[in-house]
Amino acid sequence: MLFDSPSSHRQTDVLICLDNPQVATRIGSVLSARGLTVAALPASGIDGAFEPNGYQVVVTYTAMIGQVRRRLKLPVVNLEAFIFERPDHSSDGGPKQFDGAAFVKRVLAVISDAERRAPQ
Repeated sequence: MLFDSPSSHRQTDVLICLDNPQVATRIGSVLSARGLTVAALPASGIDGAFEPNGYQVVVTYTAMIGQVRRRLKLPVVNLEAFIFERPDHSSDGGPKQFDGAAFVKRVLAVISDAERRAPQ
């Protein structure tokens, strides 16, 4: 597996809260390649006995943002904000494009902000 399970007791930078395990794995790989520690949890898993200890940011999708914020009280990065329609649908690939560079930049900025606000 490319990333830790949420039950790990060491600090993890990013919690990926998505229902699609393939997307969670790809996002985890992108973030891990940048040196971040990542854990994944299905969106439905935040309703259980999950304890959000040590995470700095949550990556999820639009429909889950309110629920994630109520339950986890952590900054959220909306994955869908980095998915764009391709201007020319005839180009290689699908009709949508993921801006991975902007996504990673945003996650790193949120983590940096969280570290500055943390009590010393």
